[in-house]
Amino acid sequence: MNDDQVYQLLRSLVLALGRLPLGPADLCARCLGWLWFKVDARHRKITLENLTRAFGDQMTPDQIKILGRQVFKNIMDILFEFAWSLKFDRDTFLSHFTIKGVEHMKQAHAKGKGVIGLLCHLGNFEMLIAGIEPVGVKGYAIYRQLDFEPLDRLIREGRRRFNLEVIPRGKSFKKAEAILKRGEIVGSLLDQSVDWYLGPFVDFFGVPACTHKGFAKLVLKTKAPVVPAYTVRKNRHFTVEFLPEIPLVETGDPVKDIEINTQNYTSVIESLVRKYPDQYFWVHNRWKTKNYCPWPKTND
Repeated sequence: MNDDQVYQLLRSLVLALGRLPLGPADLCARCLGWLWFKVDARHRKITLENLTRAFGDQMTPDQIKILGRQVFKNIMDILFEFAWSLKFDRDTFLSHFTIKGVEHMKQAHAKGKGVIGLLCHLGNFEMLIAGIEPVGVKGYAIYRQLDFEPLDRLIREGRRRFNLEVIPRGKSFKKAEAILKRGEIVGSLLDQSVDWYLGPFVDFFGVPACTHKGFAKLVLKTKAPVVPAYTVRKNRHFTVEFLPEIPLVETGDPVKDIEINTQNYTSVIESLVRKYPDQYFWVHNRWKTKNYCPWPKTND
């Protein structure tokens, strides 16, 4: 089978999955999440270690294990909800959302420099596409392409609904600059580990986490305001919320500016994850890259 045939098969399977009634779909997600947690030793270990780093001083090992199972179920929910949402037209899709804080995005946009959305892997992050509609401005999202092209195509087309376009990561910096110059909105995730040479180590739950410098560099170059956005779910109803703009810090030292602003962005993400730990993507090894320099580092 060629890539197009595989894509058509995947799309048919996902659309069929989306037609399941909510009760059976939720049961399937729960069972698959439990099974995944049981058989995938590698990701179970990563998840439990991450949760222990973040909440080990607040939760018992048994509580952390229960939370870990919920995390796996949450990820399975993403699959079923993505499939379920594909059958909706714009108005039906948006009827499942409560959008909060639109005024923060509009106030930032009124500055005339475009807006950079600070995103993270919280809730069903695929549903963030609903947030752009009430703003009334063209939106773009920077994403990492999947190696399996048919699946990448399916997800890409799902994300392109309702006034949103996607930009593959890699040569996205100049494209993002052009988007912001046009006064539009570009969003990017900032909660994944990168190699040591790609960014500074910042505090995330009290542990140094290497974080991509590209986000802060884009902000410092364009002076576009940064507005955090996230989504969480409750029984197939989703809340998308925009938070107040994060002020840009400029000290005159380019290296220090990247470090300080990246820390500020990461601190906002941490505050959201603390509120909804069961809906965060803990299967990713956020602390994979080790810091061999003293921590914390200060330049005062």
